[in-house]
Amino acid sequence: MNRRPGHTPGQSTPSSAPEAKNVDAPSNGATPRSRNTVPECVRVFETRWAEAQWLREVMSGIREGRRSAAPRDGDAFFAERVLSRRDLVHRRLTDGFQCFGEEIGGRYRTPFTETGLRSNNSHVLRRIVQLTPRTPSLMSGRTKEIMTKGDSKLLSLDNPWIVMNGKVRGVFRIDLDVTFPSWDALRYEIEQLRLPCLPHIIVAFELPDGRIERPHVIYLLPYQSSVWFDPSDPRCRRDIMSLWRGVHAGITKEFLSLGADPGALSNAMRIKNPLSPFWTYRTWNETIFPDLAEWAGWVDTTTSRTTMIRESAAALSGMERKASNVLFTTLQDWSFALLREMHRQDDPIYAQSIASKDRDCLAEVLFKALVGRASMVVDNPRQAQAILYRVTTYAADHWDPSRVARDVSRDRGACAPDVEGVAGTARRQAIGGRYAAALRASRAVETIRSAVRAALAEGAHITKTEIARRSGLSRPTVLKHWDAVEPLITAGTGEV
Repeated sequence: MNRRPGHTPGQSTPSSAPEAKNVDAPSNGATPRSRNTVPECVRVFETRWAEAQWLREVMSGIREGRRSAAPRDGDAFFAERVLSRRDLVHRRLTDGFQCFGEEIGGRYRTPFTETGLRSNNSHVLRRIVQLTPRTPSLMSGRTKEIMTKGDSKLLSLDNPWIVMNGKVRGVFRIDLDVTFPSWDALRYEIEQLRLPCLPHIIVAFELPDGRIERPHVIYLLPYQSSVWFDPSDPRCRRDIMSLWRGVHAGITKEFLSLGADPGALSNAMRIKNPLSPFWTYRTWNETIFPDLAEWAGWVDTTTSRTTMIRESAAALSGMERKASNVLFTTLQDWSFALLREMHRQDDPIYAQSIASKDRDCLAEVLFKALVGRASMVVDNPRQAQAILYRVTTYAADHWDPSRVARDVSRDRGACAPDVEGVAGTARRQAIGGRYAAALRASRAVETIRSAVRAALAEGAHITKTEIARRSGLSRPTVLKHWDAVEPLITAGTGEV
């Protein structure tokens, strides 16, 4: 059996595991822990992992014996497909991953070969394998826009982008939209943040000069502490799902000063895959795994995504906060106006982006269409472009095509002067409710009057039941407003 040296089912991970030198006690105020301490959640996970690997190898031997029989009629195609997949997996394990030269993430990657599986290097990388869905549901891709399903999990996990399990969520991903001078510089910046520990994994593209381009910061929840996430299932606890979202937003807020993209919260499970040979990664923490309750004590779980996006835009542009907010609002109006125009004109790129749910493509279309106009409204075009980048991402994520065709006759904001200066949501809603009730009453009275006039013109006998039938309103509604139309009836007939 091909098993890691010294690691058998029931044993914990050796303290000399690869990359252990990267595990340090955080210098940002968290309680230090011994680097030789192996948490119980890690011991349990590694034991389960080894047992599952042993079982797979045993079952593989059993299946090999069964495959000796000749395939039945009609099974030739599927047998050939299985053999082809097995051959690809075998070549991947023996010869390693081979890149023959292709463009990944907007950069051309020269041919290279990487032997072995990265999941053998660290238990936190094996957690990534564990936190991805099974093969039939695993989505991965060579680009972050196009995700497909494969028939082999091992081969799919070589792709640079993967979608983690959205039903059982055990990972927080923070997308940093800037380039750092080096890994050491990035680590230093993270150590200054007020967080309980260093990230478990950092994955990015390392430029030839050592700079780290747009890294993904990955934190893992303890093994067996993932959150069951299915809002349609009544057995799922909505308060825990809300807490998970709040913690994710809170961690993102802490990283705003390092260029975190709040818009990435809308696609929380898609990550740069640290198991892919196309990226470089670091594992800076293999011993400290805060759970949701611990995280809630460190970050603001009530963070508003919209507020974060505005803060992020201001930080990215370097503009004064008030000026940044004004420009953000202006560019936001332009973006939504353009989206409405594209929707009405049935723009083909827009239609394809909506159909494929590719919000990144939609944001890119908005940015390219507005960047020239935005660059002319301020003295520093780069500042406008930085804010526009955040605005278009926000607009693309929040755009709802179904609302374009909503009833424009509704007088939205009609009682805005009445609620101006009124503190408290409940009081403002009460004012709006009274306004809406009065509006409905006036419309009901007008409908009843129209029905009465029509009945009088026809010489029909006026009764409450007859007016209810003609107006389409209920009899209690007609009875409620009868006093308002009674003078009209008296003037028309001389009797009630």
